[in-house]
Amino acid sequence: MKVNFNLSAFFRDLFFVETECVLSFALVGTIFARSQNISYAHFFIPLLLGLICMLPCIPVYLFESMTIPQVIVQRTVEFFVLEAVCLWTANHLAGNFLGKAGLVVVAASFLFFDALSYSVAYLMEKVESRRLNKRIKELSEMQSKDEGEKKSATIEAFGESDKAAVIPIAEILYFEADAEQVFAYTENEIYQVKQRLYQVESLSSAAGIMRVSKSHLVNMNKIQSVRTALNSRLYAKMLNGEEVLVSRKYAPGFKARIS
Repeated sequence: MKVNFNLSAFFRDLFFVETECVLSFALVGTIFARSQNISYAHFFIPLLLGLICMLPCIPVYLFESMTIPQVIVQRTVEFFVLEAVCLWTANHLAGNFLGKAGLVVVAASFLFFDALSYSVAYLMEKVESRRLNKRIKELSEMQSKDEGEKKSATIEAFGESDKAAVIPIAEILYFEADAEQVFAYTENEIYQVKQRLYQVESLSSAAGIMRVSKSHLVNMNKIQSVRTALNSRLYAKMLNGEEVLVSRKYAPGFKARIS
């Protein structure tokens, strides 16, 4: 797996978890401990808990190649750690006046705010997807001024039975590198090209080809839609129905290119 710590996503999710802890403690304190004396140190307890509960999810931000099931497992572990640590803390600090009912409220409040935070994150991703797809639709309806120049750019390739072919780059949906081989995908055919992926990227950038991951280049003019995914990634759906992963390293530039 490739290590590339996603700092922005980590702090975004840390903010959500910290908010969950603060709101939960505020709720429980309002119900059960409104008459109790507290010190300023108590204000730092939920912040510390939020940081502790993020530790099991560090791999999510380190390895962008994690699959969706793996990310879900990490998030599930985070949730159970959050519940366990917060229940232990609540019982240790205020078990005498919380009682069983209070501890149930603690667990329920964290469950509620955890679901709320993920719902907010999901809605934010949906809004971003709609914005990007709206822009993609607008771009697809526009006639590019240099369309003729893009069509004139070609690349040599080999089709079935190693038959040589010259393909207009404007017709290629995406390029994929597999070990030492590079393949070009059109809507109906798959070709093998001689060049390495970085060479293809250099000669085809003027035709709207952009790198979106270590092993993929996509034609920005052949994207049908995009969707957000876990772990700060995107998937670009091409005109042939295939989805190409846009890794988090290239996602900001990809979004900027569309916008």
